[in-house]
Formats: sequence, structure tokens, C-alpha cells
Amino acid sequence: MNNLIFQLPKHPFDYLLLSDLLKSYSYPRNKINSLIKKGIIIRIKKGLYVLSPEFGGNIDHYILSNLIYGPSYISLDFALSFWNLIPERVEIVTCMTNKRNKSFITPAGKFTYKYINDSIFYKGVIRQENSNGSYMIASKEKALCDKIALLTKIKEKDLDIYLKDDLRIDYEELKGLDLGLLWDIVDVYYSRPVKIFVNWYIENFVGNK
Repeated sequence: MNNLIFQLPKHPFDYLLLSDLLKSYSYPRNKINSLIKKGIIIRIKKGLYVLSPEFGGNIDHYILSNLIYGPSYISLDFALSFWNLIPERVEIVTCMTNKRNKSFITPAGKFTYKYINDSIFYKGVIRQENSNGSYMIASKEKALCDKIALLTKIKEKDLDIYLKDDLRIDYEELKGLDLGLLWDIVDVYYSRPVKIFVNWYIENFVGNK
């Protein structure tokens, strides 16, 4: 058993890797169920597992987000918190996907996925790496645009109140956004609220320089 635990990766792994490690057992599925019951591995969803932190595993929400449902990238509130644009620590991992909306409640927490059109999906999305692997996350610019695009009835005069009072955006962190990227996002998003936001940003952070 100790030898098996040693062979299991610290980062998330799938059923194929696990079944390969257990190929010497007569009934690998039974062994997997036993490992889950003993708390040695955690089943995140069908076919996706992590080694329990008690045995040295890492429950990495960033890596898991792309594996639970994809193609997807982290955005909205979870990304805004990651980039220090909002002060709150966000518990629900919020993502965008070019598939249908979906939510997963897992032993690692809740993951939500909102649909975004293919033509917009990759613009402003970056690949980040950590010790557990790589994952896709919205840039500051894309995370803001994804969030604001959900406000179908927002007016320019209300945007400042929404950003300051509802989102509690740190305006210092807004300085220095990539204006070229913002316009690239506007060009593919075809979203009135996103265009309103970019015009507001230019007025308040670029025009006053």
C-alpha cells in the first residue's frame, strides 16, 4: 500500500493512470473504491481523482477547474479575486466555457461554468503555471469584460456605482490595463455593456493622463 501511495502523483490524475498503477490487482475497480473509502484518494468526479492531502496530495482549484469541465478557463469573481481587483476571497470557482452552463459540487468545493461563444473564448485568456501543472485563466481585462457582459441592462451612468459599490473594485488595480487588448475584446464580444465599460475606462483612466 505504501508503495502505491508513493507512486500516485501529487496533482490530479485520471482513471487511466490509476487503473494502470493497479493493473496487478484482479479487480482494479474494487481497489479504487477501497482507496476512496480509506480516504487515500478523493474522487472529484467520475474518472478524476486527487491524492488526499493527508498523504501528500494537493487539491489545486486552478488545475481542477480546467479538468472538471472543458474547454474552460477561470474568470468572473474567482479571477477578479486572483488579480486582486476585488477584496473578497471567493469560495466558488467561476469559469467560462464554450459548452453549456454547468455546476459541479465536489469534495474540493463548487465549480460553476458559464457559456461563452467560441469567437470570444480565447481572446484575453492566458496560461498560468504552478507546481501542479498549468491552467487557463482570464487576464484582468478579460475577467472584467466577462463579468460586465452579464449586465445586459447596465447604463454608463450606473457603471461607476456597480464597480465601486457592488463589486468593490480596487481602482488602483485598474490602472494600466492593456487598452489594445480591451479593444480586441470589444471587437469580438459584440456586447454593449463591454463597450460601455471600455469607453468608461478610457474616460476615467486614459483620458486624464
